[in-house]
Amino acid sequence: MTNQSVLDTLSQLSDNIRFTFQLIGRLSKLSFQPGSTPLQGDGDVRIELAHDIRDALKHHDDTLDAVRQELEDVTEFGTYSQRRRDSLKDRERARIAAQLARLDEDLKHARSQFRAAQLSSKRASEAAKQKEREILFSSIQQTLEPDSTSSTPDPFASRRPQPKQLTQDELLINTSTDVTSALRRTHNLLTSELSRSRFAQETLDQSTAALADLGERYTDLDSLLSNSKTLLGTLVRSQKSDTWYLETAFYILVTTICWLVFRRLIYGPAWWFLWLPFKFFLLKPVYLLFAVLGITGGSSATAAVSSTSTSVSIQPTIRIQPSASGDRPTFRKGMDQRPANVVPVGGGGAKAGYNGQPQDPSPVGSMSQSIGQMAEASREQAAPQNEEPQQPKEPQRRGDGTILQERGDIPRNPKKKVWEEDVEAAKHQMRKRDEL
Repeated sequence: MTNQSVLDTLSQLSDNIRFTFQLIGRLSKLSFQPGSTPLQGDGDVRIELAHDIRDALKHHDDTLDAVRQELEDVTEFGTYSQRRRDSLKDRERARIAAQLARLDEDLKHARSQFRAAQLSSKRASEAAKQKEREILFSSIQQTLEPDSTSSTPDPFASRRPQPKQLTQDELLINTSTDVTSALRRTHNLLTSELSRSRFAQETLDQSTAALADLGERYTDLDSLLSNSKTLLGTLVRSQKSDTWYLETAFYILVTTICWLVFRRLIYGPAWWFLWLPFKFFLLKPVYLLFAVLGITGGSSATAAVSSTSTSVSIQPTIRIQPSASGDRPTFRKGMDQRPANVVPVGGGGAKAGYNGQPQDPSPVGSMSQSIGQMAEASREQAAPQNEEPQQPKEPQRRGDGTILQERGDIPRNPKKKVWEEDVEAAKHQMRKRDEL
């Protein structure tokens, strides 16, 4: 609650207290005519007006306590430096405190006046009731006196003054007096009802303003709740996606760390202490045993090696089909005498070796390579015995009739890629060294 709203509340409370003072003055000046109030019961105007004043004073007291408590809370939670910086607010609070003290004194004065007004109105009501009782008693006594005098003869009746007969004007005056008193009573009732209706109207206006303010606050609260709901939904979705991203990044990081630890710390020692002992102490003896068994068993291994070498050495020639135009290609004169720069194809592809010789897949200087060299030597010794006289080979020709000749000293095409064993082996060793 701001200082301006507190000042507005206090000004409205001051107006209400001023109106309550008016009601108290009306209660103190309330006059009753005989017969305007019932002799028994509390349903007269005085009781209702006193009840309204009592409720108004109680409401004013509650409002004043609420404003005082609000000011105490604001003053308690404010720091000393803030109070020094907000000098204007301090002056407003001092003015509010002075107005609160004045309203408190007004309420005390109103309560004392209300008690005095209650006493005076009660005395006036009791006096009116007493007067009404006396009038009723006198009227009853006057009706009973003629009956008692008529039953017993009064010798002095002729001496008593006889009540003179009322004239027409006197009767009219009495009647108008009764009507005037009745109208006064009606006027008093209407005045009290008007004051009550005015007070009810003011209360209704205040309630309407309070309800309008409350409706605006509830509207603001509904919009705030809807915006908060939207914000919470967005935050929940963002939190889910962020959690998924963080978990994925964490798993990738853990996998990368494990891979680095394996490659940098475990792979090298495992190669030296696990794979090499396993290879030299288990695989090598097994390979040696298989090789020995193959050599002592007969010429099956030699036959297998010779069949493999012959199958590798056989290379089909290239067949050239006619061109797309349907005619055979034409050649210039002397092209058939030019040596062709060709490389035999087929026979193993990348593992055919260099210059058409099969490549040994085993490492250089290994036991298997030595055993293979022994098998090749034995095969070469057995080959001259089974040699048949070779017939002169016909020159190889291409599909177009060109004779394929030996290269001789003709340099090869530098743009044509050829497998070079020494270069590729060096590259392979460098890659293995980089991995380690």
